[in-house]
This record gives sequence, C-alpha cells and structure tokens, in this order.
Amino acid sequence: MRKDLKLFINKEIKPLYKAFDKAHNLSHYKFVTNNCLEYSKELIKQGFNINLEIAFVVGAYHDVGLIFGRENHAKSSGEYVRKDKKLKTFFNEDTIETIAQAVEDHSSHLTYEPRNIYGKIVADADRNNSVYLVFSRPIKYGLKHEKNSTKQEHIERVYNFVNEKFGRNGYVKYWLNLPQTTKAQNEVWQLLDNKDICLSYISGIYDEVINKK
Repeated sequence: MRKDLKLFINKEIKPLYKAFDKAHNLSHYKFVTNNCLEYSKELIKQGFNINLEIAFVVGAYHDVGLIFGRENHAKSSGEYVRKDKKLKTFFNEDTIETIAQAVEDHSSHLTYEPRNIYGKIVADADRNNSVYLVFSRPIKYGLKHEKNSTKQEHIERVYNFVNEKFGRNGYVKYWLNLPQTTKAQNEVWQLLDNKDICLSYISGIYDEVINKK
C-alpha cells in the first residue's frame, strides 16, 4: 500500500471509529480491514484479480456513515466516499464509485447481490465470523441502547437475535467461498443448536463485558 494513502487512512478515517458504539469501534475497524486483506489474498490464490489497496480502503470506509446515524449508515458511507476530496487524489472516479458501491453493499440486510467483488469481500469481512464476536457485539449494542433491560432479558434477546441473523435459517448470506467463513458459520450453528449451553455462553460474555466497563 502507498505510504501516503496509509497515512491518510490512519490519520483521517480510522479515528472516526473512536466515536462509534462498542460494536463499531476501533477493534471492529481492525477486524474488518484485516479480514478484507486476508480474504482478498485467499481470492487471489483462487485466481481472482483483486487490488489489495482497494480492499483495505473499502474496509476502512465501510462504517464511516455512522457519523450521520445508524439508520441507512451503509448508504451514508457510500456518499461519504463519493464526497471525500482527499480520497480522490489517490483513485480515479471509476475506482471511487467501485469503493462507494462496495461499502453501500456491506449490510447484512442487503436484498440484492453486492455489485462488485469488493462489496462481497467487505460484506463477508463484516459478518463477525468468530463465535465470540457473533455474540459479544449484540451484547455491547444492547448495553448501550437498552439500559433498563435485566441481564436475563439481554441474554434472551442476544440468543434470539443471533439465531435469527446467523442461525441455520438466518438471513445473513456469505457471498464468497472461503474456508474461514464456512468454519466459523458451522461453529455458530453448533452452539445455537444447544440452547442451554448457548445461553450459558452468552451469560459468561455478558459478565465479561460488564466487568470491563
């Protein structure tokens, strides 16, 4: 990656995530950008023509629209990309549009297939593809936005949410054939299949998050 591009991202884009909720903070930024690079390298091995710079930038910008609010933040992120004058000094208009479309298409609620390969990469990279993240992120979100809920209410809500989103009949789709996502998906399914064990696991994460506050 070009040094000046990396410096710009680290100084101007990455710090934006400091102001977001715990489910979209700097740890999430690192998680998604790292996944974007890892998945891209795997796709290159499979014969795809992937530009690692673009993949990283898409990961870096995917949630910046949260500065305008959570609702429609994927679309807001795309508009942010299109209006970013500094980013245009690194990429031509066609590439800017590719990046914008990719970040717009990262949402798990997307009703159509991402319009380009980078959209598929960031969508899969954002899917919380480890058991811990699948369950910890909705816990953190709930603690911020549902402060009057009891511990048991949080636990039940998280189980139902994860089952609806990531369960065997969930609405989350993985767009790429990658060993990393297949393995993680199976691990989540197996845990959800045994509800008592799953609820105990969620309870442990809840206590861990509370104690770190």
